[in-house]
Amino acid sequence: LAQACEFFQDAPALSFMALSDWLSFTVVQQVVVRDAVLGTLYYAILLCILLYIVVYNIVMNVGYLTFVTAVGSAHITTQQQTTGGTGAPCDPTAIGCEDVYPATTDLRYCCPIRGGGGPVVDILGNASAPYDQTTGTCTWPDGTVALPCEFQDGVGIETVYGQSAFFTTAVHSETQTLNATCSLNQSATTCDKLWDSGAPGYPGNYYFYVAGAETFDVLIQHSVVAGTHTASNQRLNNDKMKAAYVYVPTDTGTGAQDTLCARGHGRVEPAADSPEATAAPCYYQPQSYVVYDRIPIQDLLAAAGIGMDLPVNGSKRTYRYVGAKIEVQVVYFNAWRSVARGDPLITARGQTQGGDDGLHYYYWFKLVDNSAIQDKQVFMTDPFDTTRTLLSKHGFYLQPVVMGQLGKPSALAVVLQLTAGLVLLSAANVVVDFLALYVMRSRGFYRRFLIQETDMAQVLRFETVSDRHIERVLQVRRLPLGGDRAEKIIRLVNDGYRVTDDLRTPSRSAPEFELARQSNPSLATPLSGGDGSMLSGVAEDL
Repeated sequence: LAQACEFFQDAPALSFMALSDWLSFTVVQQVVVRDAVLGTLYYAILLCILLYIVVYNIVMNVGYLTFVTAVGSAHITTQQQTTGGTGAPCDPTAIGCEDVYPATTDLRYCCPIRGGGGPVVDILGNASAPYDQTTGTCTWPDGTVALPCEFQDGVGIETVYGQSAFFTTAVHSETQTLNATCSLNQSATTCDKLWDSGAPGYPGNYYFYVAGAETFDVLIQHSVVAGTHTASNQRLNNDKMKAAYVYVPTDTGTGAQDTLCARGHGRVEPAADSPEATAAPCYYQPQSYVVYDRIPIQDLLAAAGIGMDLPVNGSKRTYRYVGAKIEVQVVYFNAWRSVARGDPLITARGQTQGGDDGLHYYYWFKLVDNSAIQDKQVFMTDPFDTTRTLLSKHGFYLQPVVMGQLGKPSALAVVLQLTAGLVLLSAANVVVDFLALYVMRSRGFYRRFLIQETDMAQVLRFETVSDRHIERVLQVRRLPLGGDRAEKIIRLVNDGYRVTDDLRTPSRSAPEFELARQSNPSLATPLSGGDGSMLSGVAEDL
């Protein structure tokens, strides 16, 4: 009965101990480790992490900058090759400025529509078939189809749509006549064909190319809101910026990109001090004209990976005949980082140049759509509006897009970089702890030092035990007596001592304890304390 009563008396404590084990958790404990090997490794890892955060992330990758998206606009126009006598381009409307066109006899895509129908010989000495009045073409021995060519200027081939521009390379000219039965004068109620087209052939219904269209220049002017990276809020034009570049991606197999990089003195990165690149990918600097960047259309197409006389999707038709849509990306940056060759997504390197004149930019021409691009125009050719000329123009549609990132110094950016780096600093502790606990020869000792288990259930059992009794147990177990009460209790718990019932009940008298010992022979003979209370179980616990 006494044992049963004692069991039920201990039941709450046992339940609490089980609950404590189930709800145990781990906390961080600071332990000073005096080990030269681990210490050297620990501080070496810390130094590497600090160098990575400060030198690489903050300095080299300009982590001290806050980047915002560039905001701006662009305008595109075209102009034929011109010369003012000095060899430099000039304003076509200026006195003394002359146009420079190649001879159509040197252009393999051109063939005459007059001259008795004799054969045409190209610059390679290859003779073509005469002009076919039915098809309106000439055909070279290798199957290349040529069309008649006409001279046009930049104004004649250009159509502007807001910031975008369309310029013509091939035209279908068709003279049409109003069907009399469909006219208002005849009071027509139905109409099978409103405009009748003439038979194929010159001059009524024929195709022609723009002579030397590949030599025309694309002129690009653009601006960015300087307030996106400085205190000012003014637009900054491209002619006030540091430098311009054209990005040429990896060659698509035509060799045009590699040739462009070699001829244009390409660079690995958009910087004057960057190493030269003799093959694509690369960046090269275009020529300037007044406030424009001047890029020959053939270079623009080569940078986009196509060419005027290359076939479209493996067909017999060329880009000169079909046309294409090209996105003209203007990418701004005022700092950039050194990246792998060919990666155009440049944002930062070194430090900002400072000021609005520190802005740089580059062009990236992307082929968006190579389906037929057309622009149609109608010209009435008689005062009674009964005949008209329909021009179906094929060519290239250039659509500018302003993008890029502009950076400015920010204390918040530095704080964020340092905060993110604190996570990496914990890696030094993880590595050193792993080596100490599982690799080092003294790993058993390190486990003892670094990993401690706190049994709060046993600690709480000392609540009713006097300081005198705790010191007596420390003396018997030959443990140090220094420290406060908490330190003494933890010392006993770590030494494996467990509080028994009689120790938690110091008010028991000797007869009561003797009665309990007779019912529980496992209890040791009590030790008499100086205050008259009883201390038992010590000898057995030892």
